[in-house]
Amino acid sequence: MSAPTVSRRTSERGFSLAELLVAMLLLSIAMLGILAIFDASNRLNKSEQDVADAQGAVRYGVYQMTRAIRMAGAGGLFVTQAVLNRKEPDLLGITGAASYDNVTDGVVQDVNSVNHPVRSGTDMIEVRGVLFSPLLSFDLSTGCGGCTGTSPLKAQPTTGRSQIGEHVNDDATNRPQFAAIDAYTAGVTSSQPMFVIVSANDDIHGGCSTPFGPQQFAQPSYNVGQITSPTALVSSNTFGSVNFANAQALEFNNENPADPGISGTTLVNLRRGGILDDVLFFVDDTDPNHPALAQAIRRGQKFDVTTIADDVEDMQIAYGVDTNGDNAVTRTVAPAGRDSDLNTSTGLDQDEWAPNVPSEATWTTIQFQSDPSPGTFPHPGSPAAAHCPRLHGVMISLVARSKDPDPTYNGPAGFGLRTMNAAALPSGVTTKYRRRIQTLRVNLRNFSVDD
Repeated sequence: MSAPTVSRRTSERGFSLAELLVAMLLLSIAMLGILAIFDASNRLNKSEQDVADAQGAVRYGVYQMTRAIRMAGAGGLFVTQAVLNRKEPDLLGITGAASYDNVTDGVVQDVNSVNHPVRSGTDMIEVRGVLFSPLLSFDLSTGCGGCTGTSPLKAQPTTGRSQIGEHVNDDATNRPQFAAIDAYTAGVTSSQPMFVIVSANDDIHGGCSTPFGPQQFAQPSYNVGQITSPTALVSSNTFGSVNFANAQALEFNNENPADPGISGTTLVNLRRGGILDDVLFFVDDTDPNHPALAQAIRRGQKFDVTTIADDVEDMQIAYGVDTNGDNAVTRTVAPAGRDSDLNTSTGLDQDEWAPNVPSEATWTTIQFQSDPSPGTFPHPGSPAAAHCPRLHGVMISLVARSKDPDPTYNGPAGFGLRTMNAAALPSGVTTKYRRRIQTLRVNLRNFSVDD
């Protein structure tokens, strides 16, 4: 009777201590592997989310830039004053950065006297025109005493003629231009002034028009003045006192920004006017770990700087200039192989965009017209066709990166990403990020014919 009892006890025996330890070790190894997979997946998801956030911010930044660039020159500015790829020598607020291409020593000063360093190797672009507030039409009987000294500038609530059509400026329901301008200028002071542009009912570049040819945009006479107090259009139909003799304002009158400012011409019959914006786009390197795309709007001799996109590592700008006079910005060498785009080439000097490939020369500011010679641009009688605007578009390329580094990322862009004619990537970089590029071509609405 004893033998069956021993057999039963033997079959009911559990794991030994050694077997239990081995099982726990194997289970721990399996759990560690599973946790490592979850951790890698979580980090990958976070990095991709950071890149998606950066791309979303870049889209907003590109929208802001596109909005400004498309309206460059609105109000009547010369194309050479409307888009600048180098610093205006007689206006303060920017130090270094004589050229806006691959800047190495640029600093932008804001209205609080804080210096914002421009990220080394990135591009800048300066755009001018009536960009962020309405452009008003003027009754031809309205003036500002010639608009050459200090005088009030009135704007009629309704302009035009009832027989052929009227333009309403102060309808709060349908066209609230007056209220919009008053709101936009609410912060104007003597230390943070703004500018006003008025243009006449003429065309000083009449030689640019081709009978029965493609559309050409007229170039009116214009003067720029400065205001030091908010406008009062809603209450009094006036921009207030405008100083058309202000030294800063005169810098916008010359056709070549490299030349000293010139006094305005006497304007009797005004056609339109508005608040003139001078806006700079650059990559702010105040926090090198998180560079940002910034927008800086001139306020006298300083800028109102705001961030419009976080974690933008690079910005490169190319300019589309019609060099052969065919009213378009195209290739100059036929597409071949992988270089197959019909308008843009990846080869050196093989299209009318510059500088969009490495080692390509930048346009000088005055080459935005077909006359490349520096100096003044008088307009006696019928001006030469050399004053015709040739700048048709601007190409923007932005490099966004994830907010946080990703040490495990082994993709080709982990240590950097080059676009257009960006300088060589810095050596010795050991921190990896995920990056994306967004490129967009923008036509100039006020000067381009087609693209």
